[in-house]
Formats: sequence, structure tokens, C-alpha cells
Amino acid sequence: MGVPRSLSLRARAWLDALAYALALAGAATLGAVALGLATGGGFVRGKFLAFVAGWLLVGYATVRLWPTSVDDLDGPAVSARGTRLEGLVRAVPPVRWIRLPAPPERVCVAGKVFLAGVVTLAGSLLMETVFGVA
Repeated sequence: MGVPRSLSLRARAWLDALAYALALAGAATLGAVALGLATGGGFVRGKFLAFVAGWLLVGYATVRLWPTSVDDLDGPAVSARGTRLEGLVRAVPPVRWIRLPAPPERVCVAGKVFLAGVVTLAGSLLMETVFGVA
């Protein structure tokens, strides 16, 4: 008994979105911590900057996802080429090993950026609660 086709497509699309979100959130968090350390604020400033970066990503994605007209409710057009970051993420395993669904069945870039913002905010929260950066 095989996996239904729609479930397989959805799982591959979300794996692609999660890989993109983790890459973007990791870059934002590492950049924020590096900037915090470079400016003399240490990990506390880095955690704060990661928090701000997470909210900026969520805000940007929300603006990009907001429909401007009724025609936008049909769904955004997803290009087959994608962005440079998408190409970089797709070249790294495990996403390189899967066959991505057709562009209309993928998560749009704004949705991936929103997910990256949420992951960045979660990373900031983990820095405070688990690692004790106050």
C-alpha cells in the first residue's frame, strides 16, 4: 500500500519550505549574534537583535502575503526558477535528494519567509529559556 499522491506532494513541498526557513532563520540568528558580539553587547544584544529580526521577517512576509485584490485570492504565482537562496538550499541535502513538486504546488516564498520569522523568534526564545541568555 503506497502513500497517496497528494500527501507525498504536500510533504515534499513542506520539506522544501522547512529547509528554506531553517536556512534563512539560521542566517538571521547567526548574523544577529555576530553583530551583538561585534558591537560589544554580547549574547544578550544578539538575542535581542534575533528577536527584532524575527519580527521583521514576520512583518515583511505578512505584507507580501496580504492580497491586493480579489484576483490575488486564487493563489500567488510561484516561479519555477525561484530565488538565489532557494537554489542554494535546494543544492544541499536532504532537499537535493527529493523531487520537488511543480511550482504551483510549492509553498510561496512569502510563506517560507513567514515560517523563517517564526523559527527565528523561536530561536530567540530558546536562547533565553534554554541557554539562559538574559
